[in-house]
Amino acid sequence: MPSKHLSLADIYGSDPIALQALGKWRVEPWRMAIFFIASGVLYAFVLPRLWGYPPQVDGINLINIVLVYPVAGYFYAYQPISILRTYDSVTRYLREEDKTHNPHFEKIAQTHARKLWWIVGLFFGLLGAGFGISYSLQHFREFWYSANWFEIAFIQSVRFLAFYCIGVSACRHIATSIELNNLFEHADFPLTVDADRLEVFRSVKNFALEFVGVAAIIALNLGLQPFLIEPPVLEFTMYVTLYFIVAPVSFFLPIWEAHQRMSRIKNSMLDRLNYDFQEESQRLYRKFDDDAKSITYLKEVETLHQLEKAIETVAKTTDWPFQGTTFYRLAATVISPFLLIIFEVFINLVSNLFTF
Repeated sequence: MPSKHLSLADIYGSDPIALQALGKWRVEPWRMAIFFIASGVLYAFVLPRLWGYPPQVDGINLINIVLVYPVAGYFYAYQPISILRTYDSVTRYLREEDKTHNPHFEKIAQTHARKLWWIVGLFFGLLGAGFGISYSLQHFREFWYSANWFEIAFIQSVRFLAFYCIGVSACRHIATSIELNNLFEHADFPLTVDADRLEVFRSVKNFALEFVGVAAIIALNLGLQPFLIEPPVLEFTMYVTLYFIVAPVSFFLPIWEAHQRMSRIKNSMLDRLNYDFQEESQRLYRKFDDDAKSITYLKEVETLHQLEKAIETVAKTTDWPFQGTTFYRLAATVISPFLLIIFEVFINLVSNLFTF
């Protein structure tokens, strides 16, 4: 890649849908969201009337139409912009010798160009549509969503696209995390007490939280299923397990090397300061022995005092690229889709205690 800068095309990689819809047609994120909403209205409200089925859309399908699928489509189109902005923030902190070469940018482009990412999205889309087709065939012509082959094909095509967007977005996040960690190995970070005040850390943290937030919105579909329908046990269990693994890992994955590097910088400085403190204390001790009646050691005492303050200051700096409150935000976000289930379990436990 001759340029020292990344472009959106580099982030799209070899993803055929992104190259066509986002690159060639320049579909904006909000248009992707409108597409899924319009498709949902068409297959759930308009077409069933043509087939002679009254509109009886359950809560889960309604959530998919107005929330989950539009959010998946919007984020699929928006995510490359966020990724590009995050790369730009990190590359500003590359060491000077690394800024004069562009192998980092070439490697980033190569990583995003891997066919594996969109093939995983394709598999995820086929998996989601496959479960939907299987369930529709079991209830063929029984409900509006299985009225005929066209209705099934239309609904599951939209479902495929939504799941494809989710799968590719997750893979992009992984690819970006890999390359961010590689960049962090070549970056120089100043120590800080408040990580949120450093633009690069704030940018990477927001990038990680964006993905977790979108995952939580999509998982709302799972969190409400037990209250609205009787979900297929295998599919439901698989998605819930996948969510509780992917969501937390997706937050820490892009910032792990930053944490490691911050820890190394902090420990290196503490080692040097403690070594200097020991040297100065030894020098002070020798002065006591050499001339116990003089006060020429006061300079060494002042140096020790300054070193002690420096050690305390460095020890207070953070070795994570976010403040502690971010962890609570992360936990609350991950759990939020399942709050109703947790509350119901809690109520049942309390009721059982009082029953006995």
